[in-house]
Amino acid sequence: MTGPARPTDESPAEASGGDPTARRPDGDAPHYDVFISYSQHLDRDVATVFQRGMENFGRPWYRPVRLRVFRDMTHLAASPDLQGDIERALARSRWLVVMASPLAAASPWVRAEIDWWVANKPGTRVLLAWTDGQLEWDREAQDFDWSRTDALPREQMRKLLAVAPGCPRWVDLRWLRAQIDERGSVPVNDPRLLADVAEFVAPVQGRSKADLIGHHLRLRRQRNRLVAATILVLTALLVTATALGLTADRQRDIATERQLAATSRQLVAEAASIQDARPDLARQLLVEAYRLSHTEQAVGALLGSGSLPRVLHTGPTSGALAFGPRGRLLAAAADDGGVTLFDTATGRAVSTLDGPRRFTRSVAFAADGRMLAEGDNTGRIRLWDVSDATAPRLLGSARPVGDAQHVAFAGTAPLLVVGTGTQSVLLDVRDPDRPRITGGSPSAESALGFGAAAHPEGHLVATGAGDDRVRLMRLSPSGKLSSLHTFAAPSATLDFSPSGHLLATSGEEGVVELWDVADPRHPVLRTTLNNPSPSLFPVLAFAADGRTLATGADDGTIQLWDLSDPLRPQQGDRLTGHTRSPDALAFSPDGRILASSAADGPPRADDANLRETTVRLWNVAGPHGSSAQASLPAGQLSGQPFAPDGRTVVTGRPGALWQVGGVPEPRRLATLPAFNRGGQSFSFSPDGRTLATGHPLGFWDVSDPSHPRRRDGPREVEAPQNVVYGPDGTLLAAATPLGPVRLWDVRDPDRPRALGTLSGSGAGPSSYIGGVPVAFAADRDLVAAVRKDGGAVHLWDISRPDKPVRTGAITLRNAGAGALTTSTDGRTLFVGDTQGTVTSWDITDPRRPRSVGASQRHSGKLTHLAAHPTRDMLAGVDEYGAIRLWDVGDPAAPREVALLADGGSHDTTGLAFSPDGGLIAVSTMSSTRLWHTDVDTILQRLCAESPRITESQWKQYLPDRPYDPPCA
Repeated sequence: MTGPARPTDESPAEASGGDPTARRPDGDAPHYDVFISYSQHLDRDVATVFQRGMENFGRPWYRPVRLRVFRDMTHLAASPDLQGDIERALARSRWLVVMASPLAAASPWVRAEIDWWVANKPGTRVLLAWTDGQLEWDREAQDFDWSRTDALPREQMRKLLAVAPGCPRWVDLRWLRAQIDERGSVPVNDPRLLADVAEFVAPVQGRSKADLIGHHLRLRRQRNRLVAATILVLTALLVTATALGLTADRQRDIATERQLAATSRQLVAEAASIQDARPDLARQLLVEAYRLSHTEQAVGALLGSGSLPRVLHTGPTSGALAFGPRGRLLAAAADDGGVTLFDTATGRAVSTLDGPRRFTRSVAFAADGRMLAEGDNTGRIRLWDVSDATAPRLLGSARPVGDAQHVAFAGTAPLLVVGTGTQSVLLDVRDPDRPRITGGSPSAESALGFGAAAHPEGHLVATGAGDDRVRLMRLSPSGKLSSLHTFAAPSATLDFSPSGHLLATSGEEGVVELWDVADPRHPVLRTTLNNPSPSLFPVLAFAADGRTLATGADDGTIQLWDLSDPLRPQQGDRLTGHTRSPDALAFSPDGRILASSAADGPPRADDANLRETTVRLWNVAGPHGSSAQASLPAGQLSGQPFAPDGRTVVTGRPGALWQVGGVPEPRRLATLPAFNRGGQSFSFSPDGRTLATGHPLGFWDVSDPSHPRRRDGPREVEAPQNVVYGPDGTLLAAATPLGPVRLWDVRDPDRPRALGTLSGSGAGPSSYIGGVPVAFAADRDLVAAVRKDGGAVHLWDISRPDKPVRTGAITLRNAGAGALTTSTDGRTLFVGDTQGTVTSWDITDPRRPRSVGASQRHSGKLTHLAAHPTRDMLAGVDEYGAIRLWDVGDPAAPREVALLADGGSHDTTGLAFSPDGGLIAVSTMSSTRLWHTDVDTILQRLCAESPRITESQWKQYLPDRPYDPPCA
């Protein structure tokens, strides 16, 4: 803020500066874009120049930006309630600029102003202007280095970072103080001042720097036109000369804009070419591409950037990995005997479990996630309490074997299976301070090193039993092992499927076999996987769904397998990026993240012949890569699954309410009883207080989404397959599988009243549950519905909903209608057909709908369409699960923006944007994936997930531009 007129600085009368608008009645009080806070002892002159620079940004060549800036010297008059005047000015301001200096940090006024802002305004709207002292950011701690920083008040900034985490934005203005001290003033058109002021003007106006460049170019053209008109009056000769100059100027401006767009597209292409090998650099290139120009290629790449793997540089690790049962923790074992715990959401190290300098071979979490076991090459087993991951505590240790190559907890039992490569032993860890051996397996005939695995239910153990043999053993509740069967199979790595019916084994020459062990006395070989790339001893891991298997290869690739039919496994995606054979693979408990480790990092400091290990976190959906940012273990969305505030979403299989806003990970709020085994359709009313459900028709009071209450509405009136609310929430359209769409008056959800029907309309018996064959045209008395046979779309006048009148029809050539949605103004109808084509129709006159454009990018029937609520964007899903986004700013020429990677699920059941457009949700029968569509959110994530581009990297990709890292 600006330091107010403080008694120690100057009188309130002097502070007013004679501004006639300084004091007005509250109802007529001016609103400000920016409130400047500073210490008048030190920063008065700097603040004055800074204020003028913001208010006159762009002069003398361009029209000013027209910002309203509040600074107490010019806006506060003498007042008995000076603090109240300041707070009222703060309340009317959109942004807070803090002049950071040691005196400002010590100023009680500056501290009070920051405290007020944190308590009443968004913390993300605070900008820092560094004018004196020291300012140092600690990237690892995500906080200022307070041992070096003296220009900011520590207590207030920690409050600010608590509500707005991440590195705040600041600009170094210390040069401005030096210039003022030397010259007495700085012109508002000083190029360096304009450049620095632009750093503040850009976020205040909601523009990027590239936008400001374009803005100035446009204003420059306006100036040129004005000059041309003036010269025209003076002389025809000068008009001719000036016209030629203006043409050249205009061409230069157009060339500049085109050059920025071309460079942006080039960076997108460069990022795509290195996204596997160097994903961190690819992220930085995408951010810069968007900053240069908002091309559709840059926007599309940002929307799909969730598929880029995250890289954790763990140092010299042994490659052993394990996820905690909730998926938020990843343990990576180290060569020196330690284990590092990583937060998988942020990719940051949470803590390190230090130990004796040994080679840690294996790690495993207990079922409840509170205990971690690690084993090293000396046979030492250590047990850790990791209930508080930031402060792990050693519980106990034992040395039952000579080399603990594998450790695994036996289901939920307090038993730890330890594999040595020659035998397996059991440790009772009921008392972790004193773990004791309770049983063991016979020694193998060879000591080459073999795998060991425990059945998910804990009653079965598999271990290597010599060269190319696997032994299955029964594990009794008392902790005794008894041999059941030994059979010939590769035994380097073993893993049970989550159901326990399949055992995957791998061995020399890359052989991977799948064994049915439902009857462990008679295991049956189901199939042998032919890895596309050779591997000597491939590592492998099952995903939680039991239908996905990952295997590693010597060339660094990871092959995903679809085991939905174990007799005929199908190859999924191949993940590339590692340059050496993966040492370990592990899926998160929800199956959304695959962790892999390989010794392909930079050379080690202690031995240049060896390389450090990198761990990659891949977003996956089954046997395919995914770009989704979050996932719900529930599926089937209706056309209106989001509450109006966008924080809550409802699924239909099972019926449940989920919080997806304001939380790090989605969490279930409540379960809704289902009356249909195949799932139900749930839709939020526009006011967010009611849920309508189909199959059968019913209503829920969800004013408190954590405690939904079923309303006393009808029970067996009819069984609509899909339900969708009209714009004002008074009408509900209900579509039945075999009958027409019916309109209901739902102003009183306890007493809904049946109105008219849309004759001949309907979903048809083959429609997806959750698909909506009806679309309301914004706030117009108009609705579109698919004809029952899918051959046409009818438009209905519902000004009298008890007697709807059909006004027009849309017939598609050689295709049927599969999905509908309307633009936000209700004047354009988008129709997805059975041939994969999206057509746009002008329905301004519903009696004569007019075809205006089409795009055929999908390869199968369009099952769902959704229009972005605030932008000209359209999303579509086809029967093969392909998710495409279009720019429909010009409905006559829809342009594809992005193809979102989601694994190509064939049972897509729902598609919807959140009310603010920040999220897009796509559901199957069993899960729902969420993507961020807010570009600012995506840019913040990309910057947080990657180190800043270096100057040498910048010169490689942008040699003609000065070094200006996008995530600085």
